[in-house]
Amino acid sequence: MYRKQLEQAFCLKLSGELAIFRYEILKKEKEAIYEAAYQIDSIISIYELLAEMSGRLSAETLEAALMIPDILTFLYGEWLKYEDSYTADIRYCLDKELAKLRRDYRDMKEENIV
Repeated sequence: MYRKQLEQAFCLKLSGELAIFRYEILKKEKEAIYEAAYQIDSIISIYELLAEMSGRLSAETLEAALMIPDILTFLYGEWLKYEDSYTADIRYCLDKELAKLRRDYRDMKEENIV
């Protein structure tokens, strides 16, 4: 049951972050929105992939991801460090970065920092 609650909280977090992102983008001038097209597309792709992946992420990964403020923007920044820009590559990036978050979160839990 706890895992399902984490998944729901994670999906709510993602939805909320995407709504805020959209609101902030739509406040911009048309030219600025056009210039942000890649970021917009990437953030939406990251959101969709994370929502799809949420059902198979471990409880620990979900916990770690919930601790990251603005995870969509964080993962977008990490994605920009990767060379290719295909959906499969985004998925690879997300898997890798979420595994790092899970490891770091596990280390913090073991040290009783969280």
